[in-house]
Amino acid sequence: MKPTKANKASAIRIATPVIEEQTECNETLKDILEKEETVYQLSFSKNMEIGIYASYRTIKECTFSNLTFIDSTFKSAQISDVIFRQCDLSNVSFADSSFYRVEFIDCKLMGTNLGNTTLNHTRMINCNNRYINLAMSKMNQVQFTRCDLQNGSLNDCRFQAMAFEHCSLIQADFSHTRLRNIDLRTSRISGLQINIPDLQGAVVSSIQAMELLPLLGVIINDDSQ
Repeated sequence: MKPTKANKASAIRIATPVIEEQTECNETLKDILEKEETVYQLSFSKNMEIGIYASYRTIKECTFSNLTFIDSTFKSAQISDVIFRQCDLSNVSFADSSFYRVEFIDCKLMGTNLGNTTLNHTRMINCNNRYINLAMSKMNQVQFTRCDLQNGSLNDCRFQAMAFEHCSLIQADFSHTRLRNIDLRTSRISGLQINIPDLQGAVVSSIQAMELLPLLGVIINDDSQ
């Protein structure tokens, strides 16, 4: 059987981070960013980062493991070939930043601000992304797997080669974000906020289609009396 157009669109190919060599860092990321514009080939683990405010910095070929970031802002950062593993990035701001070949694995990103970012070849796996802000972002070759994006803001985004696999999109805001060829069948979409024209071409199950009927103003009533 030939693949359908939707199946072709969902077959994304995400490049993994390229990390050739790393040194375990004994300094905090904050200390390095206060004196350097580029953080390169370093590994950070089991620490707490507090009060980072860095703009126009580059983080490349780094690994962050078991870190908690508090009251931190990375504005217009360039982040490439980076892995975040079991990190708490809740309420951290990455506004206007660019991500290329970046992975978030088993991370917490509740309320994290990724507004107006560019994400290329980026993967999030087993992450708590409730209330995440991805509004006005551009995403190409991006995959969310087993992530909770409940109440997330994904409005006014531009998707290309995008996948949601076994995610919770309950009450997420997709207003003005076109979902053509986006396969939502394995995800939960109750209360999805979206404009009708932007749903055109989205791939959903028959049960999900019933959940989306109220958006059309349809009232389901099985009582024949």
